[in-house]
Amino acid sequence: MQPSATIGDRGPGRGGVALGMLLVVAFLTRLIGIDQPIVENYVGRQVPTAMVARNLERGSGFLNPLLDVAPFPNRFLVEPPIYAQSVVAVRWASGLSLEAAGRAVSAFGIVIAAWGLFGLAARREGVSVALGSVALFIATPITLRYGRSFQPDALMLGCLVAGLRWFDEYAESGGAGRLSAAIALVAAGLALKVVSVYVLVPLIAVILNGRIRKRLALAFLVLVPSILWYCYAAWVLATEGGSRASADNGGLWLSVLVPVALLKWETYRHVGRFLLVRAFTPLGPPLALAGLLLVRPKPDRLWTVWGVSAFLAMAALAGKLHHEYYWLSISPVLAVGIARALAALSRHRVIKGGLVAGLVALAVPCSVSTWRTPAEWATLRVAAREVERTCGERWIVAPEALLFESGRKGCRLELTSKAARRAAGEWGMDLGAGGPLALIEFYRLRGAAYFADVCPDDPSPERLALHRAVRDRYNVVLDRPGVLIAELFDLDPAGLPTWPQKARRDSTIGR
Repeated sequence: MQPSATIGDRGPGRGGVALGMLLVVAFLTRLIGIDQPIVENYVGRQVPTAMVARNLERGSGFLNPLLDVAPFPNRFLVEPPIYAQSVVAVRWASGLSLEAAGRAVSAFGIVIAAWGLFGLAARREGVSVALGSVALFIATPITLRYGRSFQPDALMLGCLVAGLRWFDEYAESGGAGRLSAAIALVAAGLALKVVSVYVLVPLIAVILNGRIRKRLALAFLVLVPSILWYCYAAWVLATEGGSRASADNGGLWLSVLVPVALLKWETYRHVGRFLLVRAFTPLGPPLALAGLLLVRPKPDRLWTVWGVSAFLAMAALAGKLHHEYYWLSISPVLAVGIARALAALSRHRVIKGGLVAGLVALAVPCSVSTWRTPAEWATLRVAAREVERTCGERWIVAPEALLFESGRKGCRLELTSKAARRAAGEWGMDLGAGGPLALIEFYRLRGAAYFADVCPDDPSPERLALHRAVRDRYNVVLDRPGVLIAELFDLDPAGLPTWPQKARRDSTIGR
């Protein structure tokens, strides 16, 4: 396969107008539904990040990222809260809601990633392939979904790819300004998510030039902020009390580094589902492989080294591959591969047009769900208003999303026995063989006053069984379509828990 002749316009200085239009489209597309509740995709990643941002806005401090889930203090030390602090800054400057500001920051992350990818590709593949790479990158289902999520992954990718472009330009032309920008961006990207450390391989092996000692020194320099943060996190965990969640997370990550997941069929099922369907569509990976392996001239080794190092990193983290946002790491390389394959078919317009139409037709159903609130959370805002009206400021047992939406502190509700035992473990307690109902009683004895949950039209069997048990055991005060609230106990004058003497039921009970 031979590439189009238009591949020869090399250097990032051309194509500025087309690139600008693509970046604007990338940003605005991801702002559609900007005030949508942050419960699509991975609610368990978005909501804790949003809790940290809201507490930063309230003055918790950068070194004290806090969750609103007991036991307190519950510090979220998984990464330094660079993303959350950026969200607070955008909210302050724009007047947007916190959720909307988070989506805007993620959209910006995709924009700067696309800018960085254009510069890297234009120098190696030509302007037309670079523009095609950017168009494909911003239209890939995984960058559409996580380029508007309230989590640090899109900003991480943006900092890394933009930083690699600045390093590339520094290696080409020098300049203290380029070097400073490169170091700052890559260091920020690694601090946002240190699992992206694989980018140091293409940085050292391909992009940087000069003595290996200098390259290694720069690589260490960009790791310094991450190293300092995790030393601080280890010190906090060793010297202060509160929730064991961060320690448990650390233990889980250490266990992931033992790649036993590679021996499980479920891991490969996740790989096939995300790689070939949800993340890149069934057409994307085969076209990318063709573009990187069959099209002549051979691609720059940056793409090979980048792709291989990213895949090896994902193999090392195989136990985490059920989180599809980890596939963002290879999205720039796949975009370049697909663009190379399409450029090689420029003389075969019918085939090329059919492939482009196929990519678009497949990308739409693979990504459109991100603009819809899942049915499970359709009544979230209704339930949050009722919690605000009913529960006051006392602790509630509720899903994290409901705690965040209602602006309350409380205890995390879980719907499975395994998750319930893990939640109790964050208190340093063993729930034994108990499940979700035992977890609620555990919370009641530690100060939780209310149970609250959404009531979707088609609840899961676990949620249905738990709601039935709560109605039988506790004092239901609100039971209507969309929300269930039950009082767990009252407080006597001494502040001790006592059972309610008289049930107070809402007149709209219909179950």
